Amino acid sequence: YYTPQASKTPNGILHRNEKMAARPLARLWKVSDPTLFQMTLVAALLATVLGDCGPPPNLLFAFPMTTVVNQTHFNPGATVKYTCRPGYGRVSYKSSTLTCQDDTWNYSEFCTKKRCKNPGELQNGQVIAKPDHLFGSHLEFVCSEGYILIGPATSYCEIQDKGVDWSDPLPLCIIVRNGKIISGLRPTYNYQNNMVFECNEGYILKGSKLIYCGEDGEWNPPPPTCELNSCPELPNIPNAYWERQNSFLSKKQQMYSIGTTLSYRCHFGYEPASDGPTTLTCQKNLTWTPHIECKEICCPVPKLENGEIIRSRTSSRNNCTYFLGDTILYKCYKKYQPESRCQGDGTWNPKTPTCDESCDYPPFLPHGYHERVNGFNVFKKEEVIYKCYQGYTLVGEPRLSCSYSRWSPAVPQCKALCLKPEIAHATLSMDKDQYIQSENVTIQCDSKYKLVGPQSITCLESRTWYPEMSKCEWVVPEGCEHILKGRKTMQCLPNPEDVKMALEIYKLSLDIELLELQRDRAKESTKN
Repeated sequence: YYTPQASKTPNGILHRNEKMAARPLARLWKVSDPTLFQMTLVAALLATVLGDCGPPPNLLFAFPMTTVVNQTHFNPGATVKYTCRPGYGRVSYKSSTLTCQDDTWNYSEFCTKKRCKNPGELQNGQVIAKPDHLFGSHLEFVCSEGYILIGPATSYCEIQDKGVDWSDPLPLCIIVRNGKIISGLRPTYNYQNNMVFECNEGYILKGSKLIYCGEDGEWNPPPPTCELNSCPELPNIPNAYWERQNSFLSKKQQMYSIGTTLSYRCHFGYEPASDGPTTLTCQKNLTWTPHIECKEICCPVPKLENGEIIRSRTSSRNNCTYFLGDTILYKCYKKYQPESRCQGDGTWNPKTPTCDESCDYPPFLPHGYHERVNGFNVFKKEEVIYKCYQGYTLVGEPRLSCSYSRWSPAVPQCKALCLKPEIAHATLSMDKDQYIQSENVTIQCDSKYKLVGPQSITCLESRTWYPEMSKCEWVVPEGCEHILKGRKTMQCLPNPEDVKMALEIYKLSLDIELLELQRDRAKESTKN
């Protein structure tokens, strides 16, 4: 409200005569009393010096209690009482009345933002206030690692009823370690809303996979957990590699189910440290059975007759002196100075050094055989020729000779020969009648055909292609999904034989339709 200092006599002034009377302002200038004229002039001058105030200000935190929209001028000393806007509260020791003084409205901030209550702690998460808990601020909710936020990610301090409160309650941070929510994930949940859980491979669900939002705002039943139900990664066995079902285990899994049995082999040059199976089995207690380590194979210290070793190792480890790749140099008392190398199977090559000229039996050749050049029984300065069985080809030098108790040069190989893959409507990266073991062939289908199967195949030792042979299938053009008529049929099908077959089938289908029509007509005539 406001209290302007105005005359209690509307549109009039008080006369100074002993008898007080009201006169209209319009007759003011007709008054001859000089004193009254002077007072009026002074009052006008004072109003000019002090100045009127304009409309009361529009405050962010408060508004006038009375309507002053139509009033644009307020005399000095006029007052207007304000009330706090929603979301703000009164400062008790400050006045909420604005006063017109020196052509401005004087006031101090008498309303402050209300504070929302403390939201509490977010279990398994964090509440971040931006910037505080006052009206207009907001909260951000963040879950700890491994937890999923169920509910709103933010909440605002807003007007509610006659005060302020948070727009959304605290969300939930649900643990889904080793599992996931497969359906029902949403920002907020109401009564009877549900979600479905599923565990990762190797884990088993403990609890109900389906939970509901109850009347009390709690999940019923409680969220489940995923417990380990398999063996973790395979143990690392140095100098060994894993096998599974007689094939190399190229990629280790993260988890293995109970009862899984895996076998391993020691690398070339190593052997099991003790007798026993080289296998591991995932047990019910979710651990692997103990394994046998792989130890280095060593060659025995050679005993040389008719000669001496002139270069050898002087140190040893694990009660062994010579390991894979180690060499000795020895000389015979006659004329030659051979060298022998320790092999991965614990033998020397050439054989355990001797100082005679005889050789061991010629080396074995897989998928092949050897023939002697002459008929002597003792391999002494003799030669053999290696040959391969049918279906294999010789790679290397076929003729070996015995010299200084060793066969040289290196033994050749018999590599498998695979027949040319017969794939219709395809082009091969290498076009020949036969392919040698380990050779790869890339398949490229002709235009309008698509590849079904792997694009690259390899010739194996078994003389077969791996993976299984691919094929090129005709891509059915749009509009040719069914057997078509006339010219359209000939355009869609790739060759005349297919066209002929299609026309015969179509003709047969027409004959069947005609017979069915005749049968139906016969039935109708019988009824009539």
